[in-house]
Amino acid sequence: MSHHQPDSVPQYMRAWTFSRQGSAEQVLQLSEQHPTPTLRSDTSVLIRVTHVSLHPGTTIMMNFVPFFFRKAPSIAETDFAGVIISAGQAVPVTPSPPNEHRYFPPGTAVFGSISVGSHLKGAGALAEYLVVEMHSIARKPPNISFAQAAALPVSGATALTLMDAAGVQPGDRVLINAPCGGIGHFVTQLVSQAVSKNGYIVGRCSAASFETAKALGCNDVVSYSSAAERDSSSSVGIGEAFDKVIDAHGSQDLWHSSPGILKAGLDHAYTSVGPVLSSYTYRDMLLCVLRMGVNAFLPAWAGGVNRGYRQVTSIVDSDKLERLRQLCGADQLTVLVGGTWAFEDALQAFEVLRGKHARGKLVICVAEPSLLG
Repeated sequence: MSHHQPDSVPQYMRAWTFSRQGSAEQVLQLSEQHPTPTLRSDTSVLIRVTHVSLHPGTTIMMNFVPFFFRKAPSIAETDFAGVIISAGQAVPVTPSPPNEHRYFPPGTAVFGSISVGSHLKGAGALAEYLVVEMHSIARKPPNISFAQAAALPVSGATALTLMDAAGVQPGDRVLINAPCGGIGHFVTQLVSQAVSKNGYIVGRCSAASFETAKALGCNDVVSYSSAAERDSSSSVGIGEAFDKVIDAHGSQDLWHSSPGILKAGLDHAYTSVGPVLSSYTYRDMLLCVLRMGVNAFLPAWAGGVNRGYRQVTSIVDSDKLERLRQLCGADQLTVLVGGTWAFEDALQAFEVLRGKHARGKLVICVAEPSLLG
């Protein structure tokens, strides 16, 4: 099977690549002559990338996964927006029910995410071009920017998974930890819609984010005044107990204090993205894995926390991408971009991500859509 590459596509492209594990500033290099990928199958698409968003999960992989398990050089990051340049023969190019939104002719604006398997084989988004299977993309809603679309896939899918796991009901009283973060700002909006007018949402964030949290849907806010306090429950002054706690950051101390702030019973779960990794060392990674096991399985009689714990991980698939497309297209989900950097300045964005203070999503502009012709 051979696929003709359009004449307008160069043989080589610019890409941020790495060939050893480590932090972004240690291992990432801007390659000016990386081979441009070509269509791999009849169901794949070649995309000219406009924007890429950063996600902590890919940074963790960059730091921890040895190149024994991945292809060198690898291209950084997985979440993107862009324009389709060419498509395999089996990719639909006209609408056809029941999937009338799943058609992708050349020229279509799309967003999506490269799968972990493909990423480990060297594929990445932080480049001028990429190739993915059509199940990894959705059409970009016309009412959001390319930068916002690039910010949707992993964080948006994780927020949907948190919501599905938490089972938020109309009228619920909900505490959201980190309501303005990359995942949290999606969760806050989704919870606000789910609890409806009779519900009540308290967001726990830095004082600098109070107004943002309220704009996203929090009725009230409580502070952690420093990064260290993000994992401390001392500042949660809550009044009556909550029906649900959704932790979009991963605070161990908040989980340990949950019997004092969360109602008992199966309907009142503590739903979390899992313990946060304090540093990129194997020791901390091992501690993080141990905490996951203890949180989920240690019974109260053995010293565990006497509340239900639900930890989520999320796979980006076409169903979640379509849910995100519909929510944004209907103006039910706003994407908060916390900062945008030029392609050449990507390392600055990784530095901000490492500081864990970002509001919304951090985005790198690979090419301005208006210049793509």
